[in-house]
Amino acid sequence: MYVGELKRVIFGYAADVRQYLSGDKADYVYCEQHSEEWGTSDKNYARRMRLCYALYYNVCEVPDKAALVRELFEEELKDRETNSFQGIGDNLEMLTSMLVELGEPLKSELFVRTKNANFDCACGYEPRVIKPVPLDEFTPYECIYTLSDLGETECACRLTDEFKSGELNLKGLKQVKSIAKWHTKRPGDKEYAATKIYELFQKSPEMFDEQDVFYAVYDYAETLLEKSETANALSVFNEHKERLSWNKRSFYTLGARLIEDGADTSERIWADILPHINTDMKNGMVAPANRDVLLAAAERAGDTRTAKKLRKYFDKKEKERQKIFK
Repeated sequence: MYVGELKRVIFGYAADVRQYLSGDKADYVYCEQHSEEWGTSDKNYARRMRLCYALYYNVCEVPDKAALVRELFEEELKDRETNSFQGIGDNLEMLTSMLVELGEPLKSELFVRTKNANFDCACGYEPRVIKPVPLDEFTPYECIYTLSDLGETECACRLTDEFKSGELNLKGLKQVKSIAKWHTKRPGDKEYAATKIYELFQKSPEMFDEQDVFYAVYDYAETLLEKSETANALSVFNEHKERLSWNKRSFYTLGARLIEDGADTSERIWADILPHINTDMKNGMVAPANRDVLLAAAERAGDTRTAKKLRKYFDKKEKERQKIFK
């Protein structure tokens, strides 16, 4: 089912190739866009990916494939040179592989320019042939994330629902967690993964290493908080303090969120997390992003002294940030 859907979609991109070759290129060439969250990016990245996959898997005949690939490569390079998140990306890897296979010299000016496109390219980009993985060998997880990357959200969500309906082991549940975070971004998928992983941990703790245990407990407690089940989240927190403290920053941030959300025994929670906050504050490691939640927790716990120290700490961090970006 999964591979069949992936094949149907990718072979359907022959229509995109024909559209581009007809001269109707606006949906596929570089189109700069800006947002507060992502900075500068390319509006047409996913659409250009359709052409990359179509060409990479030879879904249709192309009169002059080398010229088409080179043209798309130059459009992709504009994104690599301007994208706020930099990166190399699947599009560039596929286009590079095809260009090399079609005879582009490894030391061509185009590849030299690409190597200098951004920091990530400077560190990790190398022109080479990467043989495509046969579509029949894609796992269900690979099918879902590929379809999501291609912008086929409806199809990816449908396959995710099918994937969740099966019997999943820890690896499969971690894949649902990844799919929820990076692809479907549906709260229901995140809740499903967090709940099932925690239930599996409760049933078979021997399957979990120390890191797995932390995330099983933390993700479940966070899910309960997001559902406004503060009392239940507090119970998980109290039952697994030692396990949660494996990651001290997440531990004290979770505790502060519980206090902010009105959990009972706020003074007790604050006493549990305060030593870790003080250690990080001393070492300059408390994240400015946690300013509001930590200050709110300190005040609700009645610790005005630490609240004052935290304000001073965060004000200093902000001044340092302004100096850097001035």
